[in-house]
Amino acid sequence: MDDDTLTKAIIGTIGDVDAYQLPDAKGYSSLLRYLLGITEEERQRRREEILSTSLKDFKEFADVIDAVKDKGVSVAVASPDDVEAANKERSNFFQVKKAL
Repeated sequence: MDDDTLTKAIIGTIGDVDAYQLPDAKGYSSLLRYLLGITEEERQRRREEILSTSLKDFKEFADVIDAVKDKGVSVAVASPDDVEAANKERSNFFQVKKAL
């Protein structure tokens, strides 16, 4: 990844976070943030973290993903049909454990 690609990724992410909304959607988003307890300070901190992202951050994240790939465990909540379809596509991809 080069600087230009990083800049485009940051701009795209900020565009998703602060996308234009019509008044009704803006009100709904505000209601959700209120119900979830998300403050304006938290939103601003997230924006600042996105804007300060560097190539080093992406490389460190890639290292973490690589470690998880080799030693990590993934968990998914899925219907029995979806699990069966995934296991047909990739032999024994999912190991089923009932949660309830």
